[in-house]
Amino acid sequence: MIIAAILIIALIVLVGLSWQVPEPGTIRQARTGAFLPAGSPLEIPQLVREDALATAKSLHRRNRNKQLRMAADMLATYREIRDGDVLILFNSGGYGWSNLDKSSGDATIIDAIEINLVNRGRAVTVLSYQRSYRGLRGLVSEILNAGAKSIAKPKELALRISFLWRHLPDLRVLLTAESNGTVMSNQVMRLMPDEPRLSSIEFGPPFWYDSYLNERVLNLRSNGKVPDAFSYGHWGSSIMANFRALFGKSSKAPGKVLFYIGAPGHDYNWDDYPLIRERVQPFLDSNFPQN
Repeated sequence: MIIAAILIIALIVLVGLSWQVPEPGTIRQARTGAFLPAGSPLEIPQLVREDALATAKSLHRRNRNKQLRMAADMLATYREIRDGDVLILFNSGGYGWSNLDKSSGDATIIDAIEINLVNRGRAVTVLSYQRSYRGLRGLVSEILNAGAKSIAKPKELALRISFLWRHLPDLRVLLTAESNGTVMSNQVMRLMPDEPRLSSIEFGPPFWYDSYLNERVLNLRSNGKVPDAFSYGHWGSSIMANFRALFGKSSKAPGKVLFYIGAPGHDYNWDDYPLIRERVQPFLDSNFPQN
């Protein structure tokens, strides 16, 4: 009984900590997951440095270590993108710690978007947002985030973007996301509904999440060939896909969640699905006119 009580208390504390103030996220190189180069703080104007620390303090009021980590990451992001005018920021599916190279379909879409924007005369930087860390606390915090039960993570990302705009006012930010990551991006859009410099392209949101939509949100629950079982909660097709996999048989339609669980239709890429191209290109026309 005592052990059970201790475990229950520990779980409550863990959930509480994960809910209220999760570990700060990290912005990384999208395709490799490498940390952004730190560089010298003296390369950055003092006003920007002070604002980064003040922003981090506003979120992590009592934890100096988190303040410094978040501020350092914000400054590294500023340094990385200050000469560009468009930031494409990728939110992965799963638990939020994967790189773009683990999302091959989304990589083809983001590559195509980047080429499209460069051809419009834009200077583009592609980064990814690691919103959780491997481990039990990171997993719990992501479950809360994916269930839209906590806005701590979207609030942090919104603060980071607002910080960038205070010092790079002409920057356009395009959030891109897949699967569970769409909840994060969509929550940020919900927090900043009237911001014309922010837009979001989201593929395969989970069935339990009611996505916020406006003219700057492209939210797709189908690749145009097969409705996404994960987005629509079509458990019958998912069960059959996993049952067939037990006997070494491929599903009639590709798609997985968490890398291993079959979910027919939960598959998005630029080359195989004309609907993706048909929806993304007009969206870019509307939100990123030719320079």
